[in-house]
Amino acid sequence: MKFFSALTLHSVVFVFYFPAYSQTFSISESEYQKRGLKILETILQANQFPSPKLDPKLNLAAEKHGDYLSLNQNTDIKIDSQMETIDWVHNEREGLPGFIGKTPQDQALAVGFKPDTGCYVGNTVLPLMKKDHRESPEFLFRGLLDTPFHRSMVLHPAIQRIGMKRVSYENGKYILVFFAEYCLSGKKPAFVHYPVSNEDQIRLRMHPELPNPFPQLQYLSYSTAITVQLFFDDNPETELFWEEAVLLDSKGKSVPISTLSLTNPPPDTKDFLKSMKFVAFVANEPFSPNTEYTVKTKVKNQSGKIVFQKTWKFRTESEDSFFKTFAPQDPE
Repeated sequence: MKFFSALTLHSVVFVFYFPAYSQTFSISESEYQKRGLKILETILQANQFPSPKLDPKLNLAAEKHGDYLSLNQNTDIKIDSQMETIDWVHNEREGLPGFIGKTPQDQALAVGFKPDTGCYVGNTVLPLMKKDHRESPEFLFRGLLDTPFHRSMVLHPAIQRIGMKRVSYENGKYILVFFAEYCLSGKKPAFVHYPVSNEDQIRLRMHPELPNPFPQLQYLSYSTAITVQLFFDDNPETELFWEEAVLLDSKGKSVPISTLSLTNPPPDTKDFLKSMKFVAFVANEPFSPNTEYTVKTKVKNQSGKIVFQKTWKFRTESEDSFFKTFAPQDPE
C-alpha cells in the first residue's frame, strides 16, 4: 500500500494510520466545505490575513486526486525514501489509473481551474480516522497548524481559493483532500510567526511529520514548534538563521529547546528551509497544560543582519489533546 496515510504540503508528508472501520457522514459535502472555509477564515482573520473563497473546480480537483490515490493504493511500485513517499502522495504518475496531472497545479488545470497570474496550487491529504473527524474539517486545519512544514498551508497571507473533498479510500475508510491557491506576486515581504501573540489553545506536543524536522528527538516527546517564516521574498539568496531563540515558562525560567535552521538541517529538509525561508524550534519536552510561555526571538539573514526581532506570549491548551484525538475510538 503506497499511500501512507499522509498529509502533504507541496513536498511534505504528515504521517498517520487508518483504523479499519466503515465511515458515514451526517453532514453533506456542501456543508462540510462551508464549515472548512469558515474555520480557515477564522484562522486567517485572527492574523489579519484576507479570507479565501471556496472554488468548485478546486473541489473537483480534490475529488479526482483522491480517486487517483484510492485506485492506486496497492500499486506495486517500490518506495525507498521519505522523498519518494512524499512524491507518491502529493503528485501523480502518468500511466496509472485515474491520472489527471503530475503536480497539484497540473491536477487543478486538468479540471478547468485557472490560477491567477503569480499564483500556484498546492494540495494535502489526510485520513479521516474518527467519527468526529468526519463531521468537521477543523481536524485538518488544526493538524496543519501543529506541524512546522505544513503550517503555511493554512497560516498563509495569500490564500485566495480553496477546495476540499472527502473521498472514499478503502474498506469504508475515507480521506480528506485539500487544494489551495496561493498568490504571491505584488506583495511586500512579511514575517509570520506561530504561535501568534496571545493565542490560548496551543497543543502540548507536535505530531509526526515527514521530513522529520527533529530526528534527534523521539516523536511525541517534544512540544509544538515555534516558527518564523518570511513570505513574499523573491530573492533566491535569502537565507534565515537563528540569532536568538529563547523560551521561558510562566516563572521566567528558560526551557531547553532544539532549533531548526539552515545551520543544522536534518536529512531532506535543507531545500524546504531554504525555499520556505523558515526557522523553527521546539521545547525538548511537551508543553505543560494551561501554561503561559514567553518567546524571545532574533532572526538574521545570510549577511548576519537582524531581519526579525520580537518577544511575545501564548498559552497552551488545558489538557493533552493529542491522545484524545488519536486514541482508538468505538465507531458508530
